[in-house]
Amino acid sequence: MLNNITTTSGQKVSSLLSRVLWQSPKGKKNKTGTGFMMQSFNQSPLATSMCMQGRLSSTMTQASSSSASSSSSYVSPYKDIFEMMKDSHKSSASTFVASANLPPQNIPKLQCGIPETVLKFRTTCYDRLMLSPYVQPSEYKVILQVKMRHLPLESDAEKEIFYQIVGTRFNHELQELKLTSNQFASRIENKRHLCWMLDRIVMGAKNLARDSAS
Repeated sequence: MLNNITTTSGQKVSSLLSRVLWQSPKGKKNKTGTGFMMQSFNQSPLATSMCMQGRLSSTMTQASSSSASSSSSYVSPYKDIFEMMKDSHKSSASTFVASANLPPQNIPKLQCGIPETVLKFRTTCYDRLMLSPYVQPSEYKVILQVKMRHLPLESDAEKEIFYQIVGTRFNHELQELKLTSNQFASRIENKRHLCWMLDRIVMGAKNLARDSAS
């Protein structure tokens, strides 16, 4: 804006700058003693604007240097929490690496050799009834599901006998065996009964295949 002002208005620019800027670079007081006034400018508006830009750039440089020094000396009040989080992350990573090198644990298995971790049990929970008998008819029913690849059946004869024993309980599309038990008034007992049924099915198929081969 100062560059667009003509040379004849140099005095107006000087008076404007003297009003805006309160302190002169030399620190001279005015005659009234009310504060510091900037020395009058007799230069052209172009020189005045250049002087203004130089002083603004120096002021910005000082402000940036002061902010950089203050940011470098800043200490977060949550420094201890951040350090604790870093330490816990390092310790968890080292624990994970150490656990990966541990030998495999003993996984419980059924008598037929199927690991219990591959068995899927499903049941349904109902709200308590206000009238007798206070339970739902299928409240204690338990469903067992296991994939064919987890069954220890090796030969084709064992698999063929297995298919004949289970019948429609085996889904050929999903390659999954599904057993259901609702004989006992306890889900735990029904679960044990299903495991016992699965043991008898697999071991019976293996025994029958061995007897037929001999």
